[in-house]
Amino acid sequence: MSSAEHDVLDLFEQSASRFEFDNAVTRSGPELVDDGRRIATWLGTQGVVPGDRVGVHLDNRVEYLQLLLACAAGGFVAVSVNTRYSDAEVDELIERSGARKVELSAEEWSRSEPIERISRRNDPFVVFTTSGTTSRPKMVLHRQHSIADHAAHAAAGVGYRPDDTVMVVMPLCGIFGLSSLLIAVASGSRIIITDYDLERTAELIASERVTCLNGTDDLFHRLLDHGADLSSIRLGGYARFNTSLDGVVERAEAAGATLTGLYGMSEVQAMLNLRDPAGDAAERTRVGGTLTSVHAEYRIVDGELQLRGPSLFAGYLAEGGELVDAELTAANHDDGWFRTGDLAEPENDRSFEFVARMGDVLRLGGFLVSPAEIEGVLMDDALVDAAQVVAVDQPTGARPVGFVVLAPGIGKAFDEDAAIARCRARLARYKVPVRVLIVDEFPTTPGPNGTKIQKTRLRDLAVAAVAVD
Repeated sequence: MSSAEHDVLDLFEQSASRFEFDNAVTRSGPELVDDGRRIATWLGTQGVVPGDRVGVHLDNRVEYLQLLLACAAGGFVAVSVNTRYSDAEVDELIERSGARKVELSAEEWSRSEPIERISRRNDPFVVFTTSGTTSRPKMVLHRQHSIADHAAHAAAGVGYRPDDTVMVVMPLCGIFGLSSLLIAVASGSRIIITDYDLERTAELIASERVTCLNGTDDLFHRLLDHGADLSSIRLGGYARFNTSLDGVVERAEAAGATLTGLYGMSEVQAMLNLRDPAGDAAERTRVGGTLTSVHAEYRIVDGELQLRGPSLFAGYLAEGGELVDAELTAANHDDGWFRTGDLAEPENDRSFEFVARMGDVLRLGGFLVSPAEIEGVLMDDALVDAAQVVAVDQPTGARPVGFVVLAPGIGKAFDEDAAIARCRARLARYKVPVRVLIVDEFPTTPGPNGTKIQKTRLRDLAVAAVAVD
């Protein structure tokens, strides 16, 4: 579909897609829009007005899309909350964003009349969380036009077809899952939506002859280890999050499936780039590829990847009364270009290869996580003077390992198990360190602006410690 003057409701209303949820619920795009408009009316009776922020903390089921479309119809801002967050993290995000928690009652909203459409393309629409250089997740705000336009523009570049069966298993609360879904919506494909469960996912791929599926390298490795029949998959987009899991493209090819590398992030949306599915395995293993939208552009400045185009976010959500945190947003832009903080190498004017994060941000459980977030929890202990966290690749995925320097004059013994338990109580499971190790001091390297902690040396120590276990 063309994106000219369209919004998110148009994307669904004009789609030929059928949405099949794993609990036997089936909807069309227009039916989901009607549900959303009725929920928007019902939310109005609960005191929610245009511009209000609504927390959306739901798994991959029909209620997520219904509430998302209610926000689109009513001019509300959906704060999409990661379902893997701990209760404490959920509460903090809801408070910081100013969102309202709502409990949907189908018995009540289904009796409501559909709200008259008051939404506009420029309405602030959805917020995703992403970690950067701060200790708390940043809140990424998109307007309706960036979400609708990216789906419409990327559909042609990705190459989904109306006769495809697209399976969505990545969480809809994250940009990877939602972009995968919306590009399929713009393509008019049949869509199967489910939460990831190894056996159930493998069963559905085989029984429904799934042709398109996006996921992490870890997800595809697990499916292959399970013996899943992936021979129906003609296009599997994979995000490389675990460098210890090499060979997934070759393994999938041997099983009759075509996997190819992707690139994206919350600020510019997922599936911004795609490797050519017709390329050889070595080519498709590389992260990055060709920009899927003809309207997107990239440049590399001093090694840093910078992006611009219609998929770009509106800014970082402010915690106060303003909509956008102008200072934080400006700090990540350069003359209209978004500074990704990623190291990349150019291939041609439409294609690049992602190399690594330029900073110390960790990739854990398929998400970007600031080590400062975990370090802050470790330092909430009077025994700890300083903390550092690095990631160690393991067959089950990258896992964090903490290092602490104890405060001087402390005579008590440091309890590693207690430190890990405290992290488990306050952080999502994938952020919990597998080890917390004591060091006398952090290894450092002198530089022009003072000493710098040697993260590489800490990673070596972490790898050795985890290997012993």
